[in-house]
Amino acid sequence: MSITVYVIPVLILCLMVYALYKKVNAYDSFIKGAKEGAKYAFEILPYIASMIIATAVFKSSDFLNTLVSFLNFAQKINLDILTLMFFKPISGTASLAVLTEIFKTYGPDSYTGYFASTIQGSTDTTLYIITVYFGAVGIKDIKYALKAGILVDIMSFIITFFVVRYLFF
Repeated sequence: MSITVYVIPVLILCLMVYALYKKVNAYDSFIKGAKEGAKYAFEILPYIASMIIATAVFKSSDFLNTLVSFLNFAQKINLDILTLMFFKPISGTASLAVLTEIFKTYGPDSYTGYFASTIQGSTDTTLYIITVYFGAVGIKDIKYALKAGILVDIMSFIITFFVVRYLFF
């Protein structure tokens, strides 16, 4: 049996002993925190739902295939990598599903696998973060954060190409 099985129970026990030492009612504090957490979860629920719906609509559309054929990137950028590049700023779960499909198709040790892994690890879900977190705190003027986030994502995609190309292949 591993020691990691005991980490959470020991942590809870330490918190209980500390609360007893500080003469704080730990149960009431826990309930108060749980109520606040539930309140915040319900506040951000519409933003999360809108991102899930937008991602589902985008995935079901034929936009990426049309874009690839229009720009004729098929020889230079793999369609699966392009799909990952579009989904990563939108949804972490969708991009993880695309990454899993890339691993199943090409393998994790292929050029495409390295490229996809580097994109997955070096970028963030920009639109998701802006939608959910900015919406939760009531920030309406997002234009500068959106521009900066998308610019960083694009720069990460470009740098990923050079890093994978020259360090791994």
